[in-house]
Amino acid sequence: MTVTLFFIRFLLVLFIVLSLHCQAKSSAPLPLTLCYADHTQAPLFVGAKHEIPLVEPTAQLAALAKLDNALESVTFKFVKMPWSQCITAIKQGRVDAFIAGFSPQKSRYAVFPVTDKGVPIAKFAFARMSQCLIGSRRFHTKWQSREVLQSKAFSLAVANGLFVGEAASEEAFFIEHTFTQQQAIERVSEGRADAALVLCQIENNKLDLSVYHRQKLAPVYPPLNTVTAYLAFSNEFYVKHQNEAVVIWQQLLKQNIPLTFAKQMQNSPHLEMSSYGAKE
Repeated sequence: MTVTLFFIRFLLVLFIVLSLHCQAKSSAPLPLTLCYADHTQAPLFVGAKHEIPLVEPTAQLAALAKLDNALESVTFKFVKMPWSQCITAIKQGRVDAFIAGFSPQKSRYAVFPVTDKGVPIAKFAFARMSQCLIGSRRFHTKWQSREVLQSKAFSLAVANGLFVGEAASEEAFFIEHTFTQQQAIERVSEGRADAALVLCQIENNKLDLSVYHRQKLAPVYPPLNTVTAYLAFSNEFYVKHQNEAVVIWQQLLKQNIPLTFAKQMQNSPHLEMSSYGAKE
């Protein structure tokens, strides 16, 4: 009798311990690995086109940190890698998410917040960003007096992999590629190119670009291009954790992450260009 009672108590204790362990395991936050681009690795994105410009990765991570803090069921881990490797990792399911522009090509291996008809849902966007031409006072004058249908009248210095869009296509400008955004700006300030592209506005918030005044350069408004970036998930992650993905998109809206990102950008001590592709 004593042995039987002891055995029953042992099984009861074991059951309680296992139950607590399972409960603790199930309540632990779901880890989510998000990759972002190492824009210093120029040779690995040479030839990339139609990229979305995101400036100063620190601002991006600060905005995502606010989102992370608002999520009890998910915890973010950030991994920095060349953009081409980030795309490969998403395809292979080695990372769970990235910030990118929507395209039909990308939607084959990543899940974006879209309607039943496959149209991106704007309210769940990470941020809407605009580019401006930047150049000297002489360029401003020539640009304002240009002919509407005039093409290839200006040279545009563009860092490899930087989004240019239809308004700044090779049909409209002589495109001169550089390895970095800094080299593009230097080419303009030295008079070897008419203009370059800079991120000048996030949502409806203009960025302070007075850092370029020392080089006697200023942006041209209104912006030339406007693009939208989304937080997208790998197919593998979304299949396993669809509910969590939806919650994350909803928190993007609830926490007003685009505004947070804009404020972080405005407070950035310097502006460095990195790129996140709308297409591969």
